[in-house]
Amino acid sequence: MSRRQTFPLTISPAWLEAGMESRSEHGSIMTTPRFVRNSLLLVAVEIITKAFGVVFFALVARFLGAGEVGLYAFALAVANFVVIPARFGFENLVQREVGREPAGTRHYLWGVGAVKGLISLGVLGLFIIALAVTGRTDFTILVLAAAFTLMFSFMEFLNAFFRANQRPEFELAVRLLFSLSNLLLGLLVLYAGWRLPGVLLVQLVNVTVAAIIGVFILVRIAPLGRLTWNWRVLWSHVTAATPFAGILLSLYFSNQIGIVVLKLFTGATEIGYFAAALRLFDNLTLIPAAIMGAFLPLMSQLFVRSVGGFVRTLRFTLKYLFILAVPLVVITAVLARPIVVFLYGESFLPSAPALQILSLPLLFSFWNYACTNVLIARNEERPLLWLTWLTAGIHVTGNLLFISAFSYLGACWAIVTTQGIFGIILYGLQLRRYLRIGALIKLVASPVLIGIIMGLAVYLARDLNLLLSISIGLLVYGGGLLVLGTVSREEMDRLHTMVASGPPDIPEITG
Repeated sequence: MSRRQTFPLTISPAWLEAGMESRSEHGSIMTTPRFVRNSLLLVAVEIITKAFGVVFFALVARFLGAGEVGLYAFALAVANFVVIPARFGFENLVQREVGREPAGTRHYLWGVGAVKGLISLGVLGLFIIALAVTGRTDFTILVLAAAFTLMFSFMEFLNAFFRANQRPEFELAVRLLFSLSNLLLGLLVLYAGWRLPGVLLVQLVNVTVAAIIGVFILVRIAPLGRLTWNWRVLWSHVTAATPFAGILLSLYFSNQIGIVVLKLFTGATEIGYFAAALRLFDNLTLIPAAIMGAFLPLMSQLFVRSVGGFVRTLRFTLKYLFILAVPLVVITAVLARPIVVFLYGESFLPSAPALQILSLPLLFSFWNYACTNVLIARNEERPLLWLTWLTAGIHVTGNLLFISAFSYLGACWAIVTTQGIFGIILYGLQLRRYLRIGALIKLVASPVLIGIIMGLAVYLARDLNLLLSISIGLLVYGGGLLVLGTVSREEMDRLHTMVASGPPDIPEITG
């Protein structure tokens, strides 16, 4: 039996109309306007909330200094390992399955939510016992960080439902509530002198309130559907999510192990320098993650309905991911020093070379997000699981080798190495069938050339005001896209029209 036959689905005509694509008389791509609208809205969600997050982290850094920021980063890194059993890849499972059939929203919300809640209570209890037995001096910090991270995973779990139902406006409301309250109350706590424990306590309270509100919203908007509640069904959710859990674990090793290894070789101050640069890098990579929130449910539908639509939507998405990535690479590489000083102050200047190094893997991270979501949409979680474990091993080895030689900059080089190898393997195993090397070079050549010109403009303007330098660079880049025809005026006009009023087509992607 073929892959496609393993997922017999009954999809309503209205759902197909919202999510499918077809081809016009002249051969242009007809991609769902909802995909474009949701992608842009989810990118806006990430930009707005992560901007608040960067401001919050910058305030913490200025009030607490590199040493305490290093402790904060270490506590969150440990907490992110604690939360792995509670997350268990449930978000990816929800986006794929509920994205295909929204009527299953209540079924997955209460079924998977119950399993997630039981796991969360269990791992938090075991973690507290382990800390008490070992007599950690940072007991309070680690417990608060773990509790906050667990509750944050519940908010992300709810956001997966909003994305699967193609209602990102509610995700925006919930996350904006958390980000605003986190910033305002966090600032009050810092001024009151509560230091790091007060910051983590405020974060825990804010994310709990946001998650509760998210549940109320989701229950009200969820489509009516049958709720099946028994242990066999709950266990089936766990087994279905198991490959995602393995992928999640390997990704956590890739994302968090650098801080843990740094703790073995260096002090909290070096961790603080690395964490400050890594925070900016992570926030930038969440832009493609946001687009994937609209991409995965649509691609999951197209995989079982339309091979041609699957391929064309993939190429369209890759093109615009790359166009988005190039200016971010240029800005972080050329303006790393003024960015660090602007956000964190002169005391964090050692973070600037770390940020410059981390600008390199941004291109690969955008690429890798799309490739991994293609594998998930194709029901190929197990090959992805083995691949992510392979790259996790490479990342751990790279950290051990590079950190011992280059301290916190070595952790950055380990990220560059891992992202590059991961991207090359993903292309060879996955994307090559959809995008030949010649077409790939044609797709990236124009943005790269314009990015080089933009880099020269930003370099010449680097001594000006930071925001002015960035604005000049973006104007050069945007103008270059139009002049060279990378993004034609017709394409931009029609995209704008789609976002505003939702007509059915997007112009054909060439190259």
